[in-house]
Amino acid sequence: MFDYEAEYQRLRAAGGPGWAVVPQPDRALRLLNRLDQLDRAGIFPPPPACVLELGCGNARTALAMAERGHSVWGIDIAPTAIAWAREIFAEAGQTGDFQIGLASAMPRFSAGQFDAVIDGQCLHCLIGPDRTACLAEVRRILRPHGLFFVSSMVAPPKSAEAQARFDAGRGCLMRDGESYRTLKPLATLTEELATAGFAVKDQALGINPWWDHAMLACRRVARKQLSYLSL
Repeated sequence: MFDYEAEYQRLRAAGGPGWAVVPQPDRALRLLNRLDQLDRAGIFPPPPACVLELGCGNARTALAMAERGHSVWGIDIAPTAIAWAREIFAEAGQTGDFQIGLASAMPRFSAGQFDAVIDGQCLHCLIGPDRTACLAEVRRILRPHGLFFVSSMVAPPKSAEAQARFDAGRGCLMRDGESYRTLKPLATLTEELATAGFAVKDQALGINPWWDHAMLACRRVARKQLSYLSL
């Protein structure tokens, strides 16, 4: 498994702004712009909504949500990321609850606790059963008709470098001989979400030279309702 704690220690020591911001400076901005679009369209819950970010890192997205008047929580596997998030919130004079933990097991959060869950580009970091467990947990902690915002890499890989380390059978990018990222076609990702009890209400696709990136606004729905919608 990739060592996220070591990477956050490296980023913190280097004085960087956070995960992948230096090589991709507009990535966080695109995500926030998309959330603002969903807000204007009446899809994102209005403040003061209870919002959780999965894979929150040092909580730059969560901070923007707090500044918009939302009550925010964050969870990340890396202790350094969580400590960093707490410091950033303290410096900004904002309140947030940040915990070390796995997106695939979130017992500290109660059923129906959140109006919205934001995937901080965490879902595509999960492999196999961990994805299934994560989606089940998100569904459990969301309120009925709550919003799940997914920000995910999608297949097929385009660049020669990405293609060379893509295991099509497992739908994974490989790194040092291990599965590193899940990379599914958009239709397969949508189907996976539907199986987990989510209906995609809005989607945007970013076209990139290495692989594309989907941002999906999903509603938690009853599975009977989901079956009806799919007819």
